[in-house]
Amino acid sequence: MDTFEALTSRRSVRSYTNDVITEENLERILAAAEAAPVAMGRYEDLHLTVITDARLLDRIDRATAKMMGDEGKQPLYGAPMLIVVSVRRPEPGRENAVYSSAACVVENMALEAVALNVGACHIWGAIRAVNASNDLAAQLELPEGFIPSCGIILGQTEEEYKQREVARDRIRINYVR
Repeated sequence: MDTFEALTSRRSVRSYTNDVITEENLERILAAAEAAPVAMGRYEDLHLTVITDARLLDRIDRATAKMMGDEGKQPLYGAPMLIVVSVRRPEPGRENAVYSSAACVVENMALEAVALNVGACHIWGAIRAVNASNDLAAQLELPEGFIPSCGIILGQTEEEYKQREVARDRIRINYVR
């Protein structure tokens, strides 16, 4: 699969089997995270937490649903794995660089998941819920000074990635020449 095919096949998978991805696929996805562009090469400002503990995933899921105002919802969609990308609390003026780096890490993992046919979905609401709960945040066992920034759920799925047409007018573009 070439890069453009992976880009135009990537989508948010929201249904998972109970099967955790293979260790080999997890290692490839984590290697993709390591290959992400990071502002000023400050990889030490990032931390990954791989969560497969079903009880913790359930607690995060319930806290997120409550925060969203719909306790019957499953914001983690039953995925058996959540990888949280945390950042060293940014210095004033560096927020954009740090948060953009975290997003690049998640996108690299998502694209590798497509190449491996592993279900994946970027996660934002659950990260907000974790940050709102000192108890949940403590469960991540983060290094001192780190805060969750974004995440990705992963798991086996019966859904298939299929290349799609992407409209060229979805994002406004202007040229300054």
